[in-house]
Amino acid sequence: MVTSRRTLITGAVAVGGVIALGATDTLDDVVRAVGVEPRPRPRASDVSLMRAVLDDQQRLLSIALGTPGADDAVALLSAQVTQLGGRPTTSLATGDLAAELSAAAEHRAADASGAVAPDVAMVLASMSAGLGQLAERRRGGRG
Repeated sequence: MVTSRRTLITGAVAVGGVIALGATDTLDDVVRAVGVEPRPRPRASDVSLMRAVLDDQQRLLSIALGTPGADDAVALLSAQVTQLGGRPTTSLATGDLAAELSAAAEHRAADASGAVAPDVAMVLASMSAGLGQLAERRRGGRG
């Protein structure tokens, strides 16, 4: 069986189109249009970002655990660590908890801006908001 030039060119164009769609992040939209539900794969940059966020949240949790009267911070940070797939630390560290929470809120906001996946950006933005509120409460003497 001899493959015609037209078949080869059509196949090459189709493969090139699929590669181009994948490179421009529109392949999932095309696949959905034909009735297939794609399974999203996490971007390597988002995976490494979330690992760094988890490490930082663990560090914050250590500071909260070492701060008397920081039960609200411990509860929030433990929940965030768990939701990120980690196990909350039990180690204690010292530090200015309000300042650390405020800095972490700013970092999570910046991380959200750098995330590729919208879901990752929303999680990080939500974390930023929670950390910022907690920092404000601690600075205001209500925590």
